[in-house]
Amino acid sequence: MRQEQLSLSAAVSTSYIGQLERGEKNPTIKILEKIAIALEVTM
Repeated sequence: MRQEQLSLSAAVSTSYIGQLERGEKNPTIKILEKIAIALEVTM
């Protein structure tokens, strides 16, 4: 899945997804939950 697709599905910005991937940000539990749902995986 591309960053753009994930950001749309998880309702977070593309730049935030990039920052998470690079380890520049630490996500909240709520953001982790949104990403997990978008990826169809469990936390």
